[in-house]
Amino acid sequence: MNFEMLREIIAARRKSFGLIALFLALDLCLWLFLSLWQQPELEKTQKEWFAKRDAAARGVDRGVSARYQDTERDLDTFQKRIIDKKDFAGFLSELFATARSNSLVLKGITYRPVVTKEAGIISYAIGFDVTGKYAGVKGFVSDLARFPKLVTVDSIALGNTSQTAESVNLRVQMTVLLKTEGT
Repeated sequence: MNFEMLREIIAARRKSFGLIALFLALDLCLWLFLSLWQQPELEKTQKEWFAKRDAAARGVDRGVSARYQDTERDLDTFQKRIIDKKDFAGFLSELFATARSNSLVLKGITYRPVVTKEAGIISYAIGFDVTGKYAGVKGFVSDLARFPKLVTVDSIALGNTSQTAESVNLRVQMTVLLKTEGT
């Protein structure tokens, strides 16, 4: 095989060799990206994580003031996420709107106060049924999980309302924490 024969093969298969050259250039670029940027970043992140894990295992304390600031920040976030009692009707309308945006039918909501020992906080147990297509029910549950206010989904039950229609019934039991007016 001489040089002239190799030149004829390349001339006959110009597109194939061009594609191979493109893949080789792409492979070289990816290799450079991985070895020069991503691998060092991964090693740095792993070292930081191992150092934090070792410090936690040794019981290294961050200090009282840092813990106090973290606690104050968490408490402030908690207080912001609790719904005001006067906004309870607005919360219920948000539930209806969320069901409507997922193409579901929410016919009624039952709620009752639950005895709590916390001063300034009332909790309500809420129950309701939504009916619609499975995709809408799945989206509704996802929206409840991402709800910005402090609500807990205690239980859900999924049932089929009809053997012939593509309709499912979702029964939701949840608890809502409300701030009383005096706090």
